Amino acid sequence: MDEHPRIEPQRRYIQARAEDLLGRIESMTDEELRWTVRLFADCLDPIEREELLRGYNEYLGLEDLQQFVHRFIPKYTERALADLESKRMADGSRPDELTDEELQSMSVAEKWDLLNHHPRRLVGYKLRRELARLFMCGNYDLYHDSGLSESSVEFPIYHQMQERLMGLPEDHVLALATLVQELTAGLDHLMPQQADEVLVSIRSAIGEIVDVRQPMESLVAGRMAKLPLVVEPTTAELSADVKEAIGTMTPEELKRSLFVLLDLMTLEELRRDVSPLQGQYPSVHDIPPEILAGLVPTIAAKLGDRSLCDFADRYRSGRMLAMPPVGEQVWSLLPMDERLTLLEQDNDRMDLAQISRHLAKIFLSPEYRVLFDPEAQISILESKGYQRLVGKLLLEFGRPEEGRRLRELNRVVSRMTLEVEATPEADRENRHLQVRKVIGTALELPDDQIFASRKGREP
Repeated sequence: MDEHPRIEPQRRYIQARAEDLLGRIESMTDEELRWTVRLFADCLDPIEREELLRGYNEYLGLEDLQQFVHRFIPKYTERALADLESKRMADGSRPDELTDEELQSMSVAEKWDLLNHHPRRLVGYKLRRELARLFMCGNYDLYHDSGLSESSVEFPIYHQMQERLMGLPEDHVLALATLVQELTAGLDHLMPQQADEVLVSIRSAIGEIVDVRQPMESLVAGRMAKLPLVVEPTTAELSADVKEAIGTMTPEELKRSLFVLLDLMTLEELRRDVSPLQGQYPSVHDIPPEILAGLVPTIAAKLGDRSLCDFADRYRSGRMLAMPPVGEQVWSLLPMDERLTLLEQDNDRMDLAQISRHLAKIFLSPEYRVLFDPEAQISILESKGYQRLVGKLLLEFGRPEEGRRLRELNRVVSRMTLEVEATPEADRENRHLQVRKVIGTALELPDDQIFASRKGREP
């Protein structure tokens, strides 16, 4: 029996890809290196994953990342070629005859069509992975998009869905897969809008079984945010002076530090790192000092160099909230239209909580200079008015249409604030007031609340 014709082109591609990547490692960014590892790791079984990713985490410095990827690619390539070799005589007409890379390169529609014709041909980690990929399918177009599986690795929720599905008993997963097969069986015969409704039902069924019920808008936030794929970052990654400062903090200082750190976290980070404490303590105020002493440095290590004024520095120096920073020198050379394009890309990647905080801080800063004053921003953060305003933006203004109205307001405010930064200093206060008026008007706040912070009152 001869080798199937599809095998040799794939063999050559896998070998050429490894050679190309190894030649480009030194020029790859932190994000490109991490994406490469994620993409390949998503084609490994749990045992191979543990073995090949030993010693790896996404919080490594750039040089350490480069060294790891240089070792990882040859090992992964050897594994990919072995997987291909094991399928060389099969024609690939059944899902269990396809390699992990072939499954990754196919559309969700193709794979579930195969599963409908050959049920239970995928089990174990492969079936759970396909359910996680299907969960990421937000509409009918993505259902037929062969790039969905690759792009899914960019989002934290995809990895969490896999992890949670891995923890389910096999009979539960098989029952879920049977339900999905029934729902996808006639999907291509429906109108696109009807198909989208079925896909919503499928995502709900998958989410329900692993207790994920948030709107899709909040779930796809944090693109390429660093993940603890194998191990959690430790306080060893904090600088010595930061560790020393945390070690001498009083309980009240630890609590204040935690409030600041919580304000810098994405919704997904809050869910992953803080939600487990909600079942133990009524509020942050009730967390004992000994727990805070361990929690604060752990979160600080994960957040790296994020700071309370990043939301303002994005306009002055290219410091972003959801993307890697541009760099102050590069930012200073960019024309306004290119700066705006980068800010809008950052806006698109921000989750609704990040957007709400961004708008609230701008609104509650009575003068433009206050945006860049860390102590003033801490005072705003600790005010009841800030928490109320963030809640109003996130839970009321941001609720309709999966946050579209909130995102549009953020887009307008970002453009106006960039213009304020480019305005001569003497005119900035008036321009900043106009930005605050836009936010206040959108939220239907009366004028006395728009000017409240100048009068010593909180909105």
